[in-house]
Amino acid sequence: MKKGISPLIATILLIAFVIAVGGILSGWLISFSKERTEEARTKGEMDIKCSYSALRITDADWNSSETKLSLIVENRGSEELSDFRMVVIYDNNTAITLKVTPSTTLSPGDVEVFYNDTVSDCSKIDQVIFYSNTCPVDARDKVYQSNIDGCT
Repeated sequence: MKKGISPLIATILLIAFVIAVGGILSGWLISFSKERTEEARTKGEMDIKCSYSALRITDADWNSSETKLSLIVENRGSEELSDFRMVVIYDNNTAITLKVTPSTTLSPGDVEVFYNDTVSDCSKIDQVIFYSNTCPVDARDKVYQSNIDGCT
């Protein structure tokens, strides 16, 4: 003669268990959806802001005596840009990303000369991409080796 719990008690325990698990999951789901909504809002705001940004390399020069690559860059957008980088892509498809000097902020309409003196051989350059880490997709421009003055 074995005794067990009555079907009514088993049903009540099962319902209580489902409600408890549902409560835990709903708390997590609410927190998760708030975090994702905030991330989407922040990314959307940044995408909109960056859609109004634009950089243009107006001139590129190579100084062989100082082994310095200089780029004259204009902010043609309507957003302030900063944290600039130069990606040098060589003719053998290798690339290096370099910080540039000066470390400044370009306001809309500003023009600045940026340079990097760690590039040792201009003749092996295929292209140089200049961009702002503030808006790396929208705020960028590139110049090919044939357009760099003094680079042969």
